Amino acid sequence: MKNIFLTLLCLSFVNIITADPLIANSPIDTTTVVSNTESYSVYQDNTHIYLTINTIDPKIATSILRQGVTIYFDVKGRKKKNVSITYPIIKNQRPPRRNEDESQEMRRPKEDSSLMKQIDHMLQNDPPQKALYTYYDSIKEFNTLLNNDGISINIDLDNKKNSLIYSLKIPKLKINNDTDIDLNKLTIGVKTPEMSRNKPEEARPSNPQQSGRGGGRGGGRGGPPRGGGSQGRSGNGPSGNQGRAQSSDILLDFWFKAKLK
Repeated sequence: MKNIFLTLLCLSFVNIITADPLIANSPIDTTTVVSNTESYSVYQDNTHIYLTINTIDPKIATSILRQGVTIYFDVKGRKKKNVSITYPIIKNQRPPRRNEDESQEMRRPKEDSSLMKQIDHMLQNDPPQKALYTYYDSIKEFNTLLNNDGISINIDLDNKKNSLIYSLKIPKLKINNDTDIDLNKLTIGVKTPEMSRNKPEEARPSNPQQSGRGGGRGGGRGGPPRGGGSQGRSGNGPSGNQGRAQSSDILLDFWFKAKLK
């Protein structure tokens, strides 16, 4: 009887421990998606959605810090962009101060390790604090450290793995104000702004007749100089168009299903 009593007592302690609310609220089902050099992890508790983005690409990490990244939430899985969080808002951030005593070697971010060092320096000395919350026609700017919306955003650097970690905690009611909404179809989009490249110089005409002196010599024949000039632009059409318009890249443009249960 004594052994039976001790066995029942131990089982009761086990039930008490597993019923602990802290343990019960801990994330169990986490959806993780890997795309190229990035991984996306999302899970939920009773009131919030948690998203983590991890990238080992220094160019994407730099783009996120300098231009921001927008996270979209569509509870119907249609990839609509009506609800979103944009962070950081670089236009409202004070530009980082350059240390005049900084060595010339540190001013040349050529290698990936140097980019990560610059990112770490920025996060330590001038972390971005402004974000933008969009809910259909309503747009609100807020401070990530002090706000009444229950939204928490953080960017950190994992020096051991040489990766940037973006963490977002957002209330479910900020994704959809319907308390009975089903999040089984929730789709999340991650997008960075277009990065404009410098305009390349237009190719100079190699034909002497297209230069100023050549035009004077060919002017007596009337049409050819103008035709020659037009032919030169047509022959260099693609490069000419590239010279007049900026090319752009979108480093991140990815959607995935949260698969929350």
